[in-house]
Amino acid sequence: MIRSQSVPSCFSVGYNQTQEEVTMTKLIVSVDRPNLTDMQLNRRRKDFEYLLGRLNVRYEVAEGCWEGEREQSYMIKLDGSKHYRKIRDVAFGRFDQDAVLKVSAYGGATLLFSDGQEEPIGEFIQVNEKPEDQCYTQRFSDGAVFVVKTKTV
Repeated sequence: MIRSQSVPSCFSVGYNQTQEEVTMTKLIVSVDRPNLTDMQLNRRRKDFEYLLGRLNVRYEVAEGCWEGEREQSYMIKLDGSKHYRKIRDVAFGRFDQDAVLKVSAYGGATLLFSDGQEEPIGEFIQVNEKPEDQCYTQRFSDGAVFVVKTKTV
């Protein structure tokens, strides 16, 4: 994910919410960058998937949209805080991401930025179709589409 001048009005979330996983925190991470070739993107994705496998975490691959750009994302299910910092730090350091989405087990969505800032941005919800005017994540496994419903002040 690439951070621009302002934070988008929403950020997408996708996840498998089985009864067992209701109490699990999720991270939504991409390792894509818009300036990379398909070959470079493929290598980065394989490297990240290798890391996730070594950490023995469960994840799903999804298509997401960040600031109008489609990208591959990973919906990573975490058991408590185990591996949270490692995955976050690798996303920011090795894969040069500006933001990672953290989703609490109770629905809160928070953008974590590479500079250490955190911004609660709303609640994740499932919708019937891809929105044209906001970010989304669509699970590959079943086509479910998710968005973050932003907080109203």
